[in-house]
Parts: sequence; C-alpha cells; structure tokens
Amino acid sequence: MLTSRRLNAHGSTRRTRRRVWRASARRGSAAALLITVLSMALLAGQLGGAAAPASASGTAPLLTAENVQPEPTPEPSETPTRPAVPTETETSTPSPTPSATPVMLTIASPGANAFVGGSTTISGTRAADQEIHVLSPSGGDPLCIIKANGTTTWQCADEVMLPSGPAVTLRAVVAGDSTLAASHTVRVLQAPTVTGGATGPSSNGLVRGTGYPGATVTATLGSGQRCSFTVDASGAWACLMQGALVSGSEQITASQQTSFSAPDSSPVSDPVTVTFDVDPPAAPVVLSPAAGATIPNSAGPYSGQGENGATVTVFAGAYSVCSAVVSGGTWSCTGSGVATGSYDVRAVQQDAAGNVSAGSPAIRVTFGVPAATPSATPTPTPSAAPPVVPTPTATPGPTPTPTVRPTAPGVDRDQAAAEPPALTVPGSWNDPTQFSTAVIPPWTVAQFPWLQAAALALGVLALLVVPARLLAGTVTRARDGRPVFRGHQVAGRNRAREEFDVAPTVRVNRWVAYAGAIVAAAVFVLLSGPVSGTPSYLRLLLAVILALVLVNAVATLLPQWWGSRALHLEVSTTILPRYLAVIAATALASRFLDLHPALLFGLLGSVVVQTGPVGAQRGHLAAIRAGSLLGLGLAALLVVGTLPVADSFLSALAAEFANTVVLASIGSAVLVLIPIGSTSGRSILAWSPPVWAALAVPAFLALFVLLSPMLPGWQGNGTTVLLWVVSAAFACVSVAAWAWQRFVLPAQR
Repeated sequence: MLTSRRLNAHGSTRRTRRRVWRASARRGSAAALLITVLSMALLAGQLGGAAAPASASGTAPLLTAENVQPEPTPEPSETPTRPAVPTETETSTPSPTPSATPVMLTIASPGANAFVGGSTTISGTRAADQEIHVLSPSGGDPLCIIKANGTTTWQCADEVMLPSGPAVTLRAVVAGDSTLAASHTVRVLQAPTVTGGATGPSSNGLVRGTGYPGATVTATLGSGQRCSFTVDASGAWACLMQGALVSGSEQITASQQTSFSAPDSSPVSDPVTVTFDVDPPAAPVVLSPAAGATIPNSAGPYSGQGENGATVTVFAGAYSVCSAVVSGGTWSCTGSGVATGSYDVRAVQQDAAGNVSAGSPAIRVTFGVPAATPSATPTPTPSAAPPVVPTPTATPGPTPTPTVRPTAPGVDRDQAAAEPPALTVPGSWNDPTQFSTAVIPPWTVAQFPWLQAAALALGVLALLVVPARLLAGTVTRARDGRPVFRGHQVAGRNRAREEFDVAPTVRVNRWVAYAGAIVAAAVFVLLSGPVSGTPSYLRLLLAVILALVLVNAVATLLPQWWGSRALHLEVSTTILPRYLAVIAATALASRFLDLHPALLFGLLGSVVVQTGPVGAQRGHLAAIRAGSLLGLGLAALLVVGTLPVADSFLSALAAEFANTVVLASIGSAVLVLIPIGSTSGRSILAWSPPVWAALAVPAFLALFVLLSPMLPGWQGNGTTVLLWVVSAAFACVSVAAWAWQRFVLPAQR
C-alpha cells in the first residue's frame, strides 16, 4: 500500500511534467495558484509519517512552493503548439506592494477647542523617524520632547499644566524642521487658589484668593457652607461665607467657571485650612480717663484692658479719638481734636479675625473748659446707641491690623452679624495689579478681531482726525490767522515782564524738576485704574516710574541725536507743564470710561530747536519723535508676549513695566500725531502727508488692537453705533465748514 502511494505520488516523468506544464499555463489566475499550493500542503499533511522516508530520498521539496524548481526545457517533439507560459519563478515580477501612506504630524489629544482643566496628557501621530517637540503656549522650554522610537504615535511622558485662557495654542513641531508642525487651540481653566481668611489663616467668615479675571469663583467649606465672587481684573477674589458658622478650623476648596468654559468648571483647588473665629470679643475696659474727669482738647491719655491682638478704638461722642493694639492684655493711646464740651467716652475692639465687640460702658468726660456744675455720671445702658461714628484708622501693631469700621457701641449683636464690618485686607508684594496683564498680545488669541480694529482705526482717522484738522484750519483762517483765545481774554489784564524792575523768576534744579514731574505723572497713571492699599501698588508705582523714564528718554534723546547728527541743528530738551495736564486728563478719562487697558499719555518733555529750522526740518524731527514712540510700543508688545507668568516680585515688576511701556508709548504716539495745534502731527502733515499717514494708520491700529477686549462690550450695548453716528455728523459739519470757506466765500467775494 505504501509502495502504491509512492508510485502514485511520483508516476512517470512525462506524466508529472505534463501536470506541471498545465499548472504553469494556468498561473495567470492567482486563485488557481493559491489552490494548488494549498492542495500540495494538504497532501503533505495527509501523508503523515509515510512522508518522512520520502523526504530522505529527496521527494519532500515537491511539497513546498518555495522549493519548486523550474523544469528542464521539454524536447521538441513534446513541445505544445502554443507558446509556453513561463513559470512564476523564472520571469514573473512580483506585483509591487503599495507604499504606506505617510503619517502626518497631528495632535490627537486634547482635541481642537476641547476644554482642559488641571493637568492633561498631550498625544498624537507622527512619522516613525521624527522627534517631536511640544511647545509651551507661554514660551520658554518645550512642554515635552518625544524621541523617535520607530512608532507612529507619540505622547508626552508626563502630564502638563497649561495656562488658563479661552484660546490656548497647542503646537507640536518636528525637531530640525519647524515647518512640519501641527497646532490648534483649546479652552483651559485651571483651579483658583485660596490664600486664607481676611487676615491670613484667621477669618470671621471672609475668605479670599486668586483666580482667572472675570471668572466666578465658588468657595466651599468642608461643612457645606459656600460663597461666590467674581474675580476682579487683578485676579483677586474675596467673599463672605453664607450660613451658620462655628469657631474652629475648616478646610476650604474653590473652583471657578467662565463664559468660555461653561458648562464646565475648573478642577477643585487644593484644600486650605482656615481658623474661623465668629465669636465677637467682649467689650474692652476703659481705665483712663475716669468718670467726671476734665481733659484738654489737644491731647488726652486713654488706656484700658482688652483681648490680646485686638484693635481698640476710643470714641468721644461722635468723635473717633484714637486706636491702639492690645498687647499683654492692656492698651493705651493718645487722642486729640475733640471740641470743647462733655461727651460719653466708649471703646470697641476688633479681634484679629475681624469680629467687633459691643461698646464699653459710657464714661462722662469733659473736654476743654470744665462745666460750672458737673453732672452726675449717668448709668450707661448697653442698648443705648451713640450717633454714627466715622471710620477710624488702625494703629500699626505687632500683628496685621485691618482698618476698623466699628459698630456703634451698644448695637444689637444680631444686627452687627447681619452687616459685617468692612475690612482692608493687607496683601502681598507679589499680588497682581491692573497693569500685570493689561495688554493681550494679538497673536495669543485664536480669533483676534483684526477687522473691527482696522475699521475703528480708519473710521477715527477719516471721521474725526482729518475733519478736526480741516475744522481747525477753517477757524484759524476765519480769524485771519489769529488764535481763537487770547491771554487777556481768558486770564484778564496781565502785566508785561518789562513792567517789573526785577522780573520774578523761580529757579529749580533741572533734575529735581524732571524727577518731580515723573513721580507726579506716575501717580496720575496709577489713578487710571482702581488702587488698593496693598504693597503690590508700591511695586506698581516703581514699575510705572521706570516705564515713564524709558518712554521720555526715547522720545527726547533719539530726536535730539538725530537733529544734531543728521540735520545739523542745535536741539535741546525741555519739560512742558501742559503735558502733565494731558497725562492726568487721559488717566482720569480712562478711569471714568472704564477702559481696560487704559489710554495713557506718557510724555513730559519735548525737543526744542535753538535756531529756527525750516518746515521740512521740523516735520522731519517730529516724524522721528512719533516713529520712535510707535517703535518702542511695538517692541514692548513683543516683549509682553514672551514674559513668563507673573508669580514673583521681579516677574510681576517686569510685566507691569512692559505693559506700561506699551500703553504709554502707543498712547503718546497716537495723541501727538493728531494734527491740531502745535503737535508733532501738524508739523508732519505740513511737511509730508504721506509720511503722516504712514505713521498715523499703524499707530491708531495698534491703539485699537490694545483696546480689543473692549470691542465686544461696545458692540453689545450699542455704543459703537452711537459713536459712528456722532463721528459721521462731526465729519459732515467740519467738511461743510471747510468747503464753504474754501470755495463758496471766495466766489461770493
């Protein structure tokens, strides 16, 4: 039986060759070839152990497709009449395998416009041989670097924290070729922070912290009480806990939500332990002066006992006399300023947590001239309430002391709890201010309103600035070149300098005048936004002073150098007092109109040419001055976009300095380019209108780019439409007056 199967397997040589030739002739069909190979493999499996000896005799290679050898060329007598189809192993070329589609660099997670809170994992796809760098949205070192490892997917090894914002850019680039990149924006809102109570770790129910400007922060206690507050422009929030509170330590957490994150909220902040003290202290004791005493109006010693760390405030009737901090269980202070007469002297105290006590028993004291017949000391009643008292000022002590708004002595305790006292919470040197993040670089916003900013810039130039120049020229020509107002018409009769035997002069040191003007201007700039009594605003004052020094140095020294070197003019600098009034007007207008960021004017001086230059030279110097201001503002804007997050004294100082330079330099460039009066803009326009336009258009565009956060509000409340209508009416009146004087009046004459 074994022999018979071997013979069937081999057969005669001619019979085997014919079968192979037929199979080769039909190999044009891929399916047939596959069936043949599978059949041979199945036959080998069925032979089992009987195939083992055959393998030894050299017959096994017939069972595998790889070992099939081409047959010898058949004899001519046996060649078929049609051409033989060559076998696959001899002449056929394998069909080329289509190359894989190149893997594009992508960012798969988080997806475009996805909401991100807390830390997140960034991942995507790439080519197998690419090294990926994920760039930080705030600049600096990359968030992560993924080496090439032969895989087409990549992922940052660690989770990363992204800065909060409505459109935070995620960007991944291929190392060595930054043109191969993928980017999109995501919405990010990190958890707010809880810094503690009103005066550090102690609180009477008030808690505070930092968050994203404009977000609504909700603070929650472990026992369930909560309160909410909208974060102000400086990033600070504070709220008073609602519900029944008990004294003791509590853990506080907070989360925040914004319009771009809704309905999602940020993660919950790390818990912070705050010691609540909601029990008001006992009324202080007044030991001096004694009842019936007579003390002078100018001064009077007051002393007594109270709770350690509390601030005691003494009242004489409606007068707030003095304040002192209790130390060692006692307090003392000296007061003055009380009018002559007899008054009830009482004292209240406010503990470190902010709780205010009831008033001490009244003591009748006479100030100044003693009364003819001293009256008996009345017995005080706890319920008697004196008139409303003004706010006293806290005296510095060993512990942080809030400014006291005392409850009138004897006020019902429930009423005092319903209206907690206002507190001035001391801040930190590192706290943000309105200038920490005043400027938003446009390239950090996914969909920046360039069209609206350009439309407003061109609209202001076409409807306000140019018509104002036409109207000013019309009025001047109508008065035959004379100014509209003369000195004696405004200030009355004046005496000429020559009428004095010795003309009065006040000589002030030049550098003292410069320093005083800079400090005064810095104070006005601070008034463009809200100011609180925290150390961070002393830091802001320093940053504004440094920024104004830089702006004025660039606006005066560069034109002075250019005038002497290029124009060969004798140029000097001087302080213009009217500029200080312009600084104050723009700062207060920004505060009144609630502009964020503020429109600032930062110039205090100008260049003065000793010998009278021609108009072209004046225009040339004015163009250098305006162009240097605009260039400084744009350069500072680039610096703002690269600064790190302001979380320390130096970083916050640098951010405030750069933001102030941007606002002051661009605001000054815009105002000096208005061609009215004796401004640089009028000199430039008289010299070369194209040069004036080349400076005015980018300056006004930069101004409205800075004011871009205000554009949605203007459009939402209809202010934009009203401004367009008023501007168009002003332009029509100005152009009509100019055309009447220029064309109609000469024709009538």
